[in-house]
Amino acid sequence: MAGRTGPKGKGVKDMARKTGSKGKGGDDDLDALVYGLIAAAAERDLGAVYGAAPAAALDELAAALRPAVEFVPPPSWRAFMAAFGSLRVLDAAGEVVDLCVYTPREAAAHTREHVRVGPEVRWVDDDGSEHAITTDHLVAFADAGGGGHWCFDTSAPGPEYPVCCHHPEEPLFARKREGGGRVSTEAHEHPDFTAWLRGEIGEFMARS
Repeated sequence: MAGRTGPKGKGVKDMARKTGSKGKGGDDDLDALVYGLIAAAAERDLGAVYGAAPAAALDELAAALRPAVEFVPPPSWRAFMAAFGSLRVLDAAGEVVDLCVYTPREAAAHTREHVRVGPEVRWVDDDGSEHAITTDHLVAFADAGGGGHWCFDTSAPGPEYPVCCHHPEEPLFARKREGGGRVSTEAHEHPDFTAWLRGEIGEFMARS
């Protein structure tokens, strides 16, 4: 997947304005959000790298996660990946700042290596009872910082999935292997990918 760096300065601001003028809702609205982020990053002397991910890459991701989970990419995320793919904001040294959406290959790797847990992992309830847990239903799509990952919770009905922040040391969104119930009552941070993106970009803008 080819990446490209968003231009800095006036050109980006013009691009964001033109995209935003297309109208409200749908893919155009998503584009306006992202180009607004790129413009804000440029004003802070930061760069934005992105590159469209082909549909085949998402199919490869789904195949890589089988048989543990039958992942069907949610429509909003699929549209975002087709337009921007692995969007990330970088500083002058090329280090990620604030936002990093994974490529499909990164999503598969992080899901398998950092989100999934083995059958020996236990959750201890407040009353001291232990339960074997599973996180096979979580699919990572972005870095949450501090070793955490933003994930789709595929145990919810689709086509859009709620988004949660998974931390390996405190897997609040894990489910019990016996019975399948959630180990905690923690609420999902966002109802879907678009709400997550709005929230992340909004926080970035607030710090600009």
